[in-house]
Amino acid sequence: MKGPVSSLGLRARATLAWGIIALLLSAALATFAYQVTREQLVQERQETAISQGYLNARMVRNTLRAGDLPPSEALSAVSGSARSVVLARVGGEWFSGSVGIGPNALPASLTEVVEEGGAGRQLVTVDQRPFVGIGVAIPAYNTRYYELIPMDDIERTLGGLARGLALSALFATLCGAGIGWLASGRILKPLRQFTSAAERIADGGFDTRIDAAGDRDLRLLGRSFNRMADAVQQRIDRESRFTSQVSHELRSPVAALFSAINIARRQRSGSRDTGQTLDEMERRVRDLHRLVEDLLELSRVEAGVSGMQVEMVDPVPLTRHLLERLGKPEVPIELADGMPCIIQADRRRLNQMLQNLIDNAERYGGGVKRICITGGDGVVQLAVEDEGPGVAEHERKFIFERFARGETAASSGHGGAGLGLSLVWEHAALHGGTVRLEDREGGGSRFVIELPVKAES
Repeated sequence: MKGPVSSLGLRARATLAWGIIALLLSAALATFAYQVTREQLVQERQETAISQGYLNARMVRNTLRAGDLPPSEALSAVSGSARSVVLARVGGEWFSGSVGIGPNALPASLTEVVEEGGAGRQLVTVDQRPFVGIGVAIPAYNTRYYELIPMDDIERTLGGLARGLALSALFATLCGAGIGWLASGRILKPLRQFTSAAERIADGGFDTRIDAAGDRDLRLLGRSFNRMADAVQQRIDRESRFTSQVSHELRSPVAALFSAINIARRQRSGSRDTGQTLDEMERRVRDLHRLVEDLLELSRVEAGVSGMQVEMVDPVPLTRHLLERLGKPEVPIELADGMPCIIQADRRRLNQMLQNLIDNAERYGGGVKRICITGGDGVVQLAVEDEGPGVAEHERKFIFERFARGETAASSGHGGAGLGLSLVWEHAALHGGTVRLEDREGGGSRFVIELPVKAES
């Protein structure tokens, strides 16, 4: 089962890969830059806090030594120079240089170190605000000095840095995806040339070749592609020549058979069995003659030597004349309002397409029910309807292929090699049109030839 990524096109997958790579690299760089910057800022702030704490502790000690101010006013004088929170325990009494934060905010690990006569520092969070806690013992005056220096500005700076790095990573990801889109487009450009060449060959342009001389990496692929195209063209030309030669060689013996049958008819003694045998032989020879003519026509189409004799054609009298020639003047012809009276087409090919569809209806469809000629939106449609059992759904996908005969045709006992409908397809394609099979209302099949209407020049 294909995943969502594998269902994307090659260019989209390349763009996604470039974007992911750019995202991973930019995210890694952004994370590294954030961690380094954070450590640097925090370290600098801690060093500054230590210097400031020791300096303020010395000021408090000097103030207490002079005895000019009581401890609370000495602490207020110290804290007035910064946004820090100053606490001191003189003897057994606590003093604070600010309101709102008391000794309970100090971590136990820090107070233990200071109570033992040492000094320490520690990161502290008070009321969800980050501080650097400094503690210094002043044994001469039985004083323990503490200072909490805020780090709000550091956090704000780091927050702004994180947002900036995130936006930079996003921008780098978009740039990576854009570079991947452009790079994959340039990489896939030669492949589009190969795709276009393959499509032209599939449409019958067997002389299409690839010129990859300017690209060393694609030169070998181009040569292989051209060798393949040469081999295909040579094989098709060889098979077309073989079919054409065989069909042409069969014309003479078929003509000789017709002559022999006509001579036998004139010389027969009147035996009924002999007459039936000659009729059967003539029917078989006519089937063989039609097969030869169809093969010749297909070989000319494949070889590209079957020229179009385009002229202005009125499809209505052409259809009526064809029905009279086939001995079916009773078949109704229905015309739609607003149908173009004159179209540009090859009269012989249009006549053959209709004749093949009529013959198909007579052989396998229970006879022709009617012929409808409609037009509009730049096309004209000629539909031949029959009264047969219709065509099974599983047979419709290959009914216009060469030598395709459905179950109804195989069991009907009628002749035919399965080339009539394929010729209709080929002739319609030469006109730039199509042929399709539809279901007729009330039962039966409806074969529709759709040809473009070209303005009269």
